[in-house]
Amino acid sequence: MTIALNIKNLSPWNYAVILIASLLMLIIGLGGFNQSLFLFLNNAFYFKPEAFWINVTLFGDAGMILILMLPLVGQRPEVIGIGFITAVLATIIVQLLKPYIDLPRPPSVLAADTFHTMGNIFGSKTFPSGHTTAAFALAGVIALNSFSNRTRWLVLLFAVFIGLSRIAVGAHWPLDVLAGMTIGWGCAIAAVWLSRYMPGTSAKAQIITSLILVATVIYLVLFHHDGDAEARFLEVAVPVVSLMFSLRGLQSVFYPGSIPANE
Repeated sequence: MTIALNIKNLSPWNYAVILIASLLMLIIGLGGFNQSLFLFLNNAFYFKPEAFWINVTLFGDAGMILILMLPLVGQRPEVIGIGFITAVLATIIVQLLKPYIDLPRPPSVLAADTFHTMGNIFGSKTFPSGHTTAAFALAGVIALNSFSNRTRWLVLLFAVFIGLSRIAVGAHWPLDVLAGMTIGWGCAIAAVWLSRYMPGTSAKAQIITSLILVATVIYLVLFHHDGDAEARFLEVAVPVVSLMFSLRGLQSVFYPGSIPANE
């Protein structure tokens, strides 16, 4: 397995996102622009139907991010392995930071008539943005592995869009989003390094990760009912479609040799 992270010859994919996000955090934090930038972006991005942004931000949900990897099952086991390590690292960091820092979200600070809120409204534990962290974790996993530059850019733009959606729906400050970018991408870098020492591509590991992904589909479709009602259709349709695209890969994982080599 070829790992993209090479200390002697680092690609811009290894550091550019973290560098840009960190510089922006420094400028916004030192300049005191967090609230004013939030208000500008939140109002600039507002348009109807509001369901648009509610559906966009759905794709930053941790479960949705996981099932987007389903089509890679049986095809790119090294990416699935790195993806799971990234998910574990990102989850631990976000869950530790949110209650420890516990800063208020925009609805708890700003007057309701100064900005727009869409979907479920939360008042606390704003830093960092979990949705943005998950989106950039996925983007980092793709960008740091051997995918085409076109695919890397598309996934990066997808992650940026998810981050902007958290501001558009009124859930997070710009600093929360930039922190999510840094954490998500940083966890992907760490996972690439850690994957050298973990059996992520073994037959047993592939079976376990495949079962987790399929279980996530079942959970989203049948049991996850506390999300935004406007996004429920995609919350069901996307997992089902991802599962359909993964059937051949799942067959190769659970029934090795069942697919002829020449197919």
